[in-house]
Amino acid sequence: MNEKVPILIVDDLPQNIMALQEVIADMGFDVITAQSGNDALRLSLKNDFALILMDVQMPGMNGFEVARLIRANPKTNHFPIIFVTAGMKDLLGQIKGYETGAVDYLMKPFEPVILRSKVQVFKELYQQRKVIEHFYNNLEQIVEKRTMELKEANETISRLAATDELTGLSNRRSFNDGLSAAVSATRRHHYPLSMIMIDLDHFKKINDTCGHSEGDEVLKLFANLLREMIRAEDTAARWGGEEFVVILPHTGCEAAAALAERIRVGFEMKVGDDVPYKLSASFGVVQLQEGENRDNLIRRADDALYRAKNFGRNQVVIG
Repeated sequence: MNEKVPILIVDDLPQNIMALQEVIADMGFDVITAQSGNDALRLSLKNDFALILMDVQMPGMNGFEVARLIRANPKTNHFPIIFVTAGMKDLLGQIKGYETGAVDYLMKPFEPVILRSKVQVFKELYQQRKVIEHFYNNLEQIVEKRTMELKEANETISRLAATDELTGLSNRRSFNDGLSAAVSATRRHHYPLSMIMIDLDHFKKINDTCGHSEGDEVLKLFANLLREMIRAEDTAARWGGEEFVVILPHTGCEAAAALAERIRVGFEMKVGDDVPYKLSASFGVVQLQEGENRDNLIRRADDALYRAKNFGRNQVVIG
């Protein structure tokens, strides 16, 4: 790491600060100075220091008090503090310094070689900590990115598992789940729920005459028509083959039949003059009855659709 390492020198005498600065001037430190305990506390909150070199005997707040406050603050309690002082040669005084949070002592007048050796250790520890923090931050970003990618992949898998590959509508399994939920919601909140079951007329003839690719295009055409004509709260699905179903919450049978008729007419009008077939569809419409379950609703819709086909196709029958 080529960035300068921040270090704080605290002493009320400018000449003492200058003496320390001269010894470490060529060691790659960004030296910040304070001439009072209050200044030292203020600066410690704004910087991430590799080391604090601090005098003990200062007017106002002494070094012990400053060290104790730095240790008490979670933001600054990791700063190593070396007391540089002439007045703490007795063992009890040194013990007090260690109890307030110092990691070492240097006695004035200090030996430059010893000072340089000690501060070099803390410089290297600081640089190693920064490398670890950088690695950890990168790792966090990688994990966050991977987690987001996994979430998106799972959402895609879930969406694909619930979607008909050809038409992009819901598939049969997803529709059944959605219909079960809609039936439960209808019972709780007492609003009407209707269902439309649809079969494309003479679809096999289109496949046999024009090929399955053309048949697929017709299925996609009808799916797009459904998407255009239903509301956001409705659900359209491919039931299987050329059959489709629609769930219509908050919709009575007459309104559902009117929608089915609009879809029927719209589908008839989609065919062009250059194709050798006509497009039409048959519709069975039912409304959920009191106490009726999902499977019985589907059965009644299928019966209504069966009658529509028996009555000549290309029509809407209410069950």
